Amino acid sequence: HAVTEGLGEKKGYRVYALFDDATGLVKKSMVQIAGLRVGEIVGRKLDGTKARIDIYLSSDVKLYENAVVKKRVRSLMGGYYLEIDPGTPESPDPATGGVRHNRLLKNGERIRLVSEPTTTDEIMRQVGQIMPEIHKLVQEVRVLSETTLKDLVKHTDEAIVSNRAALLRLINRLDSIAVDVKKVSSRAPQDFSRLVAQLQDTMNEINRIVRDSGGDIKYAGKSVRASLDKVNRILDKLDASTEKEGEIGGIFSDTKEIASNIKGITSKINNGEGTIGQFVTDDSIARDLKSITRDARSFLGGLARLETVVGLRSEYNLIANTVKTYVSVSIYPRQDKYYLVEFVDDPRGLMSTVYTIRTTDNPDEPELTRTKEITVTDMYRLTFMFAKKVDFLTFRFGIKESTGGLGLDFSLLDQKLKIQSDLFDFSSNVFPRVKLSLLWEFYSRMFLIAGVDDLLNERPRTGAGGGRDFYIGAQIRFTDEDLKGLLTIGGSAFGSTSGSGK
Repeated sequence: HAVTEGLGEKKGYRVYALFDDATGLVKKSMVQIAGLRVGEIVGRKLDGTKARIDIYLSSDVKLYENAVVKKRVRSLMGGYYLEIDPGTPESPDPATGGVRHNRLLKNGERIRLVSEPTTTDEIMRQVGQIMPEIHKLVQEVRVLSETTLKDLVKHTDEAIVSNRAALLRLINRLDSIAVDVKKVSSRAPQDFSRLVAQLQDTMNEINRIVRDSGGDIKYAGKSVRASLDKVNRILDKLDASTEKEGEIGGIFSDTKEIASNIKGITSKINNGEGTIGQFVTDDSIARDLKSITRDARSFLGGLARLETVVGLRSEYNLIANTVKTYVSVSIYPRQDKYYLVEFVDDPRGLMSTVYTIRTTDNPDEPELTRTKEITVTDMYRLTFMFAKKVDFLTFRFGIKESTGGLGLDFSLLDQKLKIQSDLFDFSSNVFPRVKLSLLWEFYSRMFLIAGVDDLLNERPRTGAGGGRDFYIGAQIRFTDEDLKGLLTIGGSAFGSTSGSGK
């Protein structure tokens, strides 16, 4: 345990404090102010449901009624000691807004402000509250990724390729027949040549329909049937010509045989026989394609409903003369909830504390000394919060600037005016960090900001930054449509620059 020798004959006085957990606080445990030993624990007992710790202090130590006693861990090996913030003669009065005069504590009085470290159980409880929301987010992403869109597109492609190949084989056969007819017509009368030319035009029209069949299969089938009806009418005229031209009966007998073959093919197609006949007469393929398109539209519509808002925000701290910068991304799966991710460049940085304990055998020096080193690192902070909207209120919770936190927003004047409040960073100072912001949208997606940071802590923690500060700032936001416009303009400008440099 962190224990020291008594104060000896040095005169002093006693005070006491009530703790929820007095584990590790034993008699003769050290009491310090700013790293210097000023007293020791002289007694401990149960006071109702709390533990009363009696402290003996040197007479030259002055404590005011706003003093704070803190339970601290001495080292990784265990052991605790008490550190006291002696308070100040004057402090702001929250009730009146004026200056409050604090009196000195007398012998036997109580230190009312107590700070105890967060336990591992409390940390695990906070993590347990956040994990269900993170798990819910992962499940929503997994549902989106398990779509059958890939299989649907594959089946559609196979259907189109299979039926297109069958139609192309039919067209090649009809083209071959048309070539034979053209050879025969070179010896036929002029009206027979015109009939064959009309037949060739019809074949060209069928070819064009097949090439465009990938767009609308049902329409292609109707067009092919109309073209085949036209072929039948031409063949009827061809038969009539063969009966009139008896002097070249040999030539027209061959033509009649060819025409008979064409009629047989077109009749089977019209009757729905074979693969091609089913393709032309059965509209189930078109219905299947519509169903596939509807499913694909439903999936893509879910992705399209994900709205993203990117925000850039800067705040100027009036007392510290520093600038705090945010880059935020808000993802809205629905209108009444969103996920907030922020990267924050906070001039206060991240604070860490290192304790060094030194022992010596030199009788002229204290046997045990302790050094406290507070380090503030210039690191970016991360925010990941889940937000839920209920009427004009928005509730947020999760990770706020790399610590656990909560938030509550009020929207007024058709969301033109917004009040934001955040509670986070429970261990860097005497009280948690409370931040209040007032945002006014003076122009579309442009905001002016004013507020107060670290409201509950009047001054910085000893040896570190922080404390109450006031700030002003501005924010601009970009929606999906804004980002598309910026990318289009930026891409055009980049293309123009590249082209002019050639």
